[in-house]
Amino acid sequence: MSFEKVPRDAATRVIIVGAGIGGISTAIALRRQLKHDNFTIYELGNEVGGTWRANTYPGCASDVHTHWYSLSTDLNPNWPQSHVFQPDLKQYWQDLAHKYRLYDHIVFNSKVVSAEWVPKTQVYRVEVESVDGKRLVEYGRILVAGTGILNTPNYPTELSGVKKFKGDWFHSANWNHSVDLRSKRVAVIGNGCSAAQFLPIIAEEPTTQIVQFWRTPMWFLPKWRDTYSPLMQWVFTNIPLTLRWYRNFLMFRQEMLYMTVIRGGPNTWLRNRFMKGLTKYLKENAPEKYHDVLTPNYPFGCKRLILDTGYYESLHRPNVELNNDGIVEVNETGILTKKGETIPLDVIILGTGFLANDLPFHVRGSDGRSVHEYYKQQGGPTAYYGTMTPGFPNFFILSGPNTATGHGSVIFTEEVQINYMIKVIKPILSDLATAFEPTDAASDSYNAWVQSKLGKSVWNACTSWYRAEEGKGKITGIFPGTFVKFWWTLREPVWGDFKTVLGAGALGAGVYAIRNPEVVDHILGNLSKQASQLLSQVSSYVH
Repeated sequence: MSFEKVPRDAATRVIIVGAGIGGISTAIALRRQLKHDNFTIYELGNEVGGTWRANTYPGCASDVHTHWYSLSTDLNPNWPQSHVFQPDLKQYWQDLAHKYRLYDHIVFNSKVVSAEWVPKTQVYRVEVESVDGKRLVEYGRILVAGTGILNTPNYPTELSGVKKFKGDWFHSANWNHSVDLRSKRVAVIGNGCSAAQFLPIIAEEPTTQIVQFWRTPMWFLPKWRDTYSPLMQWVFTNIPLTLRWYRNFLMFRQEMLYMTVIRGGPNTWLRNRFMKGLTKYLKENAPEKYHDVLTPNYPFGCKRLILDTGYYESLHRPNVELNNDGIVEVNETGILTKKGETIPLDVIILGTGFLANDLPFHVRGSDGRSVHEYYKQQGGPTAYYGTMTPGFPNFFILSGPNTATGHGSVIFTEEVQINYMIKVIKPILSDLATAFEPTDAASDSYNAWVQSKLGKSVWNACTSWYRAEEGKGKITGIFPGTFVKFWWTLREPVWGDFKTVLGAGALGAGVYAIRNPEVVDHILGNLSKQASQLLSQVSSYVH
């Protein structure tokens, strides 16, 4: 590695991992805000779109209002519904990639295996493997993980026997469309967002006999999908600011849900009133025989919110059965329950969700630690502002630890992070500095505040993927506040929270310095501190 030649353009190259929402949004921001074209996106799949490329199960749709679940720079007045389906969302991101001419910057069918910061050259050495097994090495000063918060399908250890199962089985994130479910005995394991969307669809075929297994009942919000008329689409297209106002209204409404119901401890008056309303909705729409087993025994808000897109109604079908006896094992012919009953099956569909905050590649930083080792030392995924990590210069994680809010659009969250990142890397691309990394003290202080707020919150009241250690440990997924609070927190970098390595460019640095004196003050102060430390060490050695 020490003999490898680093390309000259590596000093300004941005390497982006993933061509999903985060990766595409980052590339758009680089072009729009910085007019920067020296970037490469490595994508494991064969097309852009991320979760909307990978997830193709029946009924797959956004559970966030789509006019908010869009880039703020590229609103779409022609969405047909309030919560559109996967093909429309995939097409939206493909259209953006074409609009901003990003395809020439994307390397498809390529997996980033590892990245290592090289102190001598102040760049990341990134190893990439193509689907045919060929490996290449890329270098870049800035590394962005745009792989998302939910990218790795979860295969629970207690279901490891599924590999012995002689029938067809697959995870909902990798739906096998070649499997015909007609006249089959099908097990659906899990009852989260994905299962709640696809089960009503596959249950429409009366010859498909479905048994659904789950461990914990979920709170369901009432069915809600509005259709936009041609007149409404015309208004959004032709009357200035109407669509922008509508988007802000949607955000405000979700913020009010957070402020009035979700925020606070598990036993608030408004939360209890809200839960009574959801229980009433359950009893009015689900079969009476399932009322008890479908009623959660934990407070609303501590798990992900789920929209009822026909789930309760599907339970009335004669070909759908619920089973909460618990699973002992999956064997060659079916499932053995904790009551000793063996249920024969033809197909098993795992709707068991994803591993949250699981960085799908290895990153090693300036002090030799890997990100995974740092996470382990911290008791779970941890990051400064959920975006950067001590010991990992110029490394940005989109939808990183403690960035989800649980009540709205992840796209808004990632845009806030990207705008923050743009401000941090601007002096690097101007050659005023080569690297920024947050100090341990700054990260520890921020995360102490995060965990102190979460410790009193509803998210401590149940097991969920928002938490580490199989859903029972440190809360690593949730930001303890509103979207506005998250935006305010990341609106400007706190330059004093960074360790800085100076750049060498004179002209570009001079122009940047005139326009950004506060950044220069920080860098000069950092340089003075480093010089003082060096003089002290020399003096100590001489004497």
